[in-house]
Amino acid sequence: MSGAGKILDYSGPVDYSVIDRLLTDLKKNDEFSLLPKIVARRVYSILVECLENIAKHSLRDCPPCVRQKPFISAADRGDKIIIRTGNAVREEKKPRLVRIIDHINNLGTQDLIRLYEEKINRESKPEENGAELGFIIMRLKSENIIKYEFTDHNNGFSEFEIQISVTKNAMRKLIIEKTTNSPKVILDPERNLFEISGESRPPDVAGFYSEILSWFDDFSAFPGSLPETGDPVIFNLDFEYFNSSSAKYILDLCKQIASVRAKGKNISVKWHYEKDDNDMLESGREISRIARFPFEYNLKDME
Repeated sequence: MSGAGKILDYSGPVDYSVIDRLLTDLKKNDEFSLLPKIVARRVYSILVECLENIAKHSLRDCPPCVRQKPFISAADRGDKIIIRTGNAVREEKKPRLVRIIDHINNLGTQDLIRLYEEKINRESKPEENGAELGFIIMRLKSENIIKYEFTDHNNGFSEFEIQISVTKNAMRKLIIEKTTNSPKVILDPERNLFEISGESRPPDVAGFYSEILSWFDDFSAFPGSLPETGDPVIFNLDFEYFNSSSAKYILDLCKQIASVRAKGKNISVKWHYEKDDNDMLESGREISRIARFPFEYNLKDME
């Protein structure tokens, strides 16, 4: 795995002992160690899914005219990490693979997340092999479409190759639509817009807010996302109501923000409240006190 820009380059049989060795070597790779932390995590996750798919599904009985050795590579190409992988498949599997990948490529982030949750919460059937879940994770982690190609040999076998790009300088956004019991979430670094607004009493409060807390972990670790000077990154918290279960996670988010702020980053919270809604104002003051950093309080114009 040496060479300028080369992160991983392997061709040969793949089993779980090979996966362990490749991943151990990957962590020692100079090119990999120089990647931004969040980018490295995404690349690692995608490579694991690719390797496990090869280990589970690569064929060992294909004829000599078909590539018998699976391969996987990852290379730094300036603003992107390009991951390529390939192995032989039976031609009868091709329509299903095309259907799965095309469907995943056409979904937006929230639909992908819903599909992911559906797959992991559904009881697996014996004939299911988990390949679809792997493709979903690759698409979510890369935030780019999965490019694929089949080379048919008209003998019952095809060579199946995929290419996945991970952009190095783009932080993902998180958009969650408002419902009757959960707030609207817009966390969009590209537009410098960070807002949670509405009523917060989701049935699965831990699941709802864990996604937000995980996003903030990634955001705070991403290079250049948080300035030390200049205009601050402002998180607008504009709740109509939140229940006691939500309060814990809102506080957790504010503690995360406080921790980053304590490191000298220019980040703040703007707490919105309506006229005469002293309860919401006091809730903001209490969370501010416990999180140990001052909020800015904004009286909403209701006209």
